[in-house]
Amino acid sequence: MIIAVDATPLLMPDVSGIEQRAQHIVTHWATMGLPDEILLFGPKGAAGDPHWDDTFVRHLPANFQPVLVGGFQATAARYLGAPMIHTITRAFRHSRADVFHSFGALVPRTMTCPVVPTIHDLSVELDPTVRRQSGSTRQRNLIRTSAAVARRIIAVSHQTKSDISSLYGIAAERIDVVYNGINPAYNPAPDLPLRAALHQRYRIKEPFVLAVGSEIPRRNYGRMLTAMELAWRSNPAIKLLLAGRNAWPATDIYKRAQAEGVLERIIWVQAPTDLELAALYRDALLTCCASSFEGFGLSVLEGLACGSPVACSDMRSLREVAGDAAVYFVHDDPESMGQTIAGLLDDGEYRRQLRYRGLLRARQFTWANAAENVLAVLRQTAGKK
Repeated sequence: MIIAVDATPLLMPDVSGIEQRAQHIVTHWATMGLPDEILLFGPKGAAGDPHWDDTFVRHLPANFQPVLVGGFQATAARYLGAPMIHTITRAFRHSRADVFHSFGALVPRTMTCPVVPTIHDLSVELDPTVRRQSGSTRQRNLIRTSAAVARRIIAVSHQTKSDISSLYGIAAERIDVVYNGINPAYNPAPDLPLRAALHQRYRIKEPFVLAVGSEIPRRNYGRMLTAMELAWRSNPAIKLLLAGRNAWPATDIYKRAQAEGVLERIIWVQAPTDLELAALYRDALLTCCASSFEGFGLSVLEGLACGSPVACSDMRSLREVAGDAAVYFVHDDPESMGQTIAGLLDDGEYRRQLRYRGLLRARQFTWANAAENVLAVLRQTAGKK
């Protein structure tokens, strides 16, 4: 079988959710000794383009064949603009592929073979704040068109599958759920030298509640701060540690904390590596995910895998990940959130139970399973065994 994929996420040096999924799945395919030919369609970056890096694809086995096309900056591909769609479509017409798969929503406009996009969430449709952002109209049009032309669709959760089916009127039978896996860096094994280095760098002296992710509206950091102010009444020594890619002093949550006089109660960690973030998960008294919208909930899974007790918003996608290994609160109710955090901080035995449940739960989410499940969907779609 000849499988064509959108290799754009494999050529981007900045790794986020789609890039992680693409790299882990392709890495596992490369170790499986597949008899199939894998065509990697993507942009050919210009010399010195900081948005393009072909190191990953150059180290794949011989049956992984890059099909790199130029004519535009890799920056355009990073943001899934029209130039990338049209360029891939033109190049794809000359291939002999049995099926085309994208780790995001970008697929060529072709009838030469079935296409199978991945939809991570429909925040551009369902989150009012995201809908108003620049570029959201282009993203909505991209997802809608890709969903309409797809033979099958891969969703990363049953919540996303339900959203796709109900919003776009697509039969549930055409949508397959393939969960994300967990990066092996996120594990419960302690790294004491790294922990000591982080404590020294960020002056971590007190126990802390960890929240992970850049400040965007759906992270709900404003309500989380209100919840922590409630929790601090009975636990004044606890710190809140925020870890994300932001330059924190420029964010609204930093300015609010400064205005309310609680800056000294918050530890600000910018752009931690996977190993650093894993060490923070292990060290945290608990991990809190207060999101108002999630397609999957990677920070919840990472926390579980590292043995951190997890408190999170009560939404279907997060329950799919955590099951009975987390404690839940109402995301838009700071009092509910604060009471949940305070209760968990005061109950060491319950935190111990959640650690045990979380480690067991996290074992269900592997990139090996994801790679095999995606491959099975592609074979079925192409009519191959």
